[in-house]
Amino acid sequence: MILFSRRNLHFTDYKWTVYGQHDPHVNGKPDQTLFNKEEGAEVVYLINRLMIIWDYRFPNTGNKMEKLIHNSLPVEVTSQEEVQNWLKENLKF
Repeated sequence: MILFSRRNLHFTDYKWTVYGQHDPHVNGKPDQTLFNKEEGAEVVYLINRLMIIWDYRFPNTGNKMEKLIHNSLPVEVTSQEEVQNWLKENLKF
């Protein structure tokens, strides 16, 4: 299920590395895999995955997550799981 995709992104300064279908950077559940907020595919994957986990249905929620990641994610938050926890604490509606 895709709730948030590349076309929903607000920012355009991402790199677009091609990942294999089963690469943990863009597949599976968020874990200790390193997260790169400059990689568009990783940002889209993580936002989409979290929207499914948290049962969010509207792309603007994904945009709020993207803006937080892009503008405010602390440098010490480095894994997908850490980003998930940080977003849970910092995402306000």
